[in-house]
Amino acid sequence: MRNLCRESISLLALASAAGVFAFAQSGAGEWHTSYSISGKASLTLSTGDASVDLHSCGDCRAIQVQVDWRDRKPSDFAINEFHTGDHVNFELKEKVHFGFHIGNVREPQVTVETPEALDLEARTADGALKVNGVQGTIELHTSDGAVDVSDVGGTVRLTASDGSIHMHNLTGTLDSRSSDGHATIDGKFTALQVHTSDGGLDLTLNEGTQLNTLSRVEGSDGSVKIRLPRSLAVDLDVHTSDGSIKCDLPVTMSGYDSSHSSGHNLRGHVNGGGVPLEIHTSDGSVTIETL
Repeated sequence: MRNLCRESISLLALASAAGVFAFAQSGAGEWHTSYSISGKASLTLSTGDASVDLHSCGDCRAIQVQVDWRDRKPSDFAINEFHTGDHVNFELKEKVHFGFHIGNVREPQVTVETPEALDLEARTADGALKVNGVQGTIELHTSDGAVDVSDVGGTVRLTASDGSIHMHNLTGTLDSRSSDGHATIDGKFTALQVHTSDGGLDLTLNEGTQLNTLSRVEGSDGSVKIRLPRSLAVDLDVHTSDGSIKCDLPVTMSGYDSSHSSGHNLRGHVNGGGVPLEIHTSDGSVTIETL
């Protein structure tokens, strides 16, 4: 019986050591790991009270994740991870506990390096999200944190609330829905669906943009400013319920209505017309400028 007890205690000690090894491998304040990839990388990433910085490492063949605990204790969080083929699932979740933090406590920082070719689904609950330099199907879901996306291409979908949005040098298609924060977006697009509420929108369609399907920009409770290439050919449909319309583009008018009951409406062809581009706001002015 004593031998069995000693063996059980030894096994428990080994299990405990294995459980804390990951936290100790980079020093007291960091955790990191690496997942080998042979084909196109796929990552599902979920964090709670933590900020995320994800960027490309080019043609590398691994996904690397590092957690800097900053002012928090590793024991306050649980890490769930699995790696199957070229897909990685990583979750950082705060454990349920009672108590509160006094003062300005820095939440953990999660830094991720991935191959440039990446299919990504990222979710953050309470922290900033930064994504740079990847190409693929990109789905981002955030709440209560700023979003910074740059040099990203493919199919990009964003759902965000309670934080500013900055998206720079995107290519491909964009479906963005945000609330309670100003949005600044620019890129070379083939299709657009952009919706903002309780915040202004500053949108630039860079030179080389060729919309190939109906695109729509919607705003509520904030002004909308859009910059378009002079060569872009679209059928323009602009409406604002409570605000003015200013358009610097040469438009072949097909309709204009500025009656009080219907707000302000402008319809027409730009450069001979093309796919529809709808710009609608409910409580804010619309300004359309040329690059």
